[in-house]
Amino acid sequence: NFPLLEIGTITEESRINLLRYSITRLDDYEILIFVSKNSVKYGAAIIEENWHKLPIDSEVIAIGPGTAKMASEIFGCEVIHPGDGSISEDLVTLPSLINVEGKRIAIFRGTEGREFLADSLKARGAKVDYFEVYERNSTKKSCHELAEVINKNHINVLTITSGDSLEILNKLFLESSNTSSNFFHMPMVVPSARIARLAAEFGFEQVKLAQGANTESMISALCEIAS
Repeated sequence: NFPLLEIGTITEESRINLLRYSITRLDDYEILIFVSKNSVKYGAAIIEENWHKLPIDSEVIAIGPGTAKMASEIFGCEVIHPGDGSISEDLVTLPSLINVEGKRIAIFRGTEGREFLADSLKARGAKVDYFEVYERNSTKKSCHELAEVINKNHINVLTITSGDSLEILNKLFLESSNTSSNFFHMPMVVPSARIARLAAEFGFEQVKLAQGANTESMISALCEIAS
């Protein structure tokens, strides 16, 4: 395990104050969307601190089964999620998100995430606001540390679960120019066609597309490579 993104609470005071104010108006939103387990974890903390509970009438949606299970356990409510897939492209196909004209939707996420989900819902006439409840920063680890982990542990397959992580990995490999060509030959398992295309653009030669970002799908793809 080599974390490429560091996750933590929001630190900028102006962001914290805006978030606290926004949470007090949570019952203005008909739909609440959580795009990751971290959005549930950090979102629940800020809600508990500034608001007594989730609005009873709000529909709660999660990006995948793991996030939905976590949200359901923490918030004690039914949580909807796509039956197949765990990415934004799957999320926007949910019946609950097709006819959203005039609805107010809150998206719980980290800082600087993808715009696809919000743009798609706005195009359908929804009013969308972000609740950015955690920060995502690039790892402070060096390309030499990454190369040492790969070589020392005889790593021969890579797994990536987000485009942001892939971009950081690519940057680290390029900085490790003396051995980077070997890294780009290694098989890589990715959770979506979008990330697969990005990996191919970066020059990774063996990209395996899993059925989703959940653990079971990634392990299944790894088993296929091993066989």
